[in-house]
Amino acid sequence: MGNVFQSGAFLQQCFSVHPLSLNFKLFTLPDTIGIFCMNCKSRHRLTVETITRIIGDAECSEEGASTKLETCASHHQEAVHVTEVSVDRDIVQFRCRECRVGFQTTVSRFETYQP
Repeated sequence: MGNVFQSGAFLQQCFSVHPLSLNFKLFTLPDTIGIFCMNCKSRHRLTVETITRIIGDAECSEEGASTKLETCASHHQEAVHVTEVSVDRDIVQFRCRECRVGFQTTVSRFETYQP
């Protein structure tokens, strides 16, 4: 069994060093998101408080955002990618290339599992 770290610093590091290696793997309602880093083989698990749809630079709505993210995750998971990680603000943003929709999540707990 590998190491488990309760910090967003590892996700921040992966995003800073090799952002294209982060793959969105799962979204389980109501609050769990899984991200896998192909480069370092780390698995990042996020427990989210809120999910907001974003359009351009403006936050749009929390209503229906988790349902929309669930739809993207189940129908075209490979199109969902990480666009921003801010551990200081406890925020991780995603974008669905296929739907052209952005999501901002407020994270209450970061966990990283390293092999």
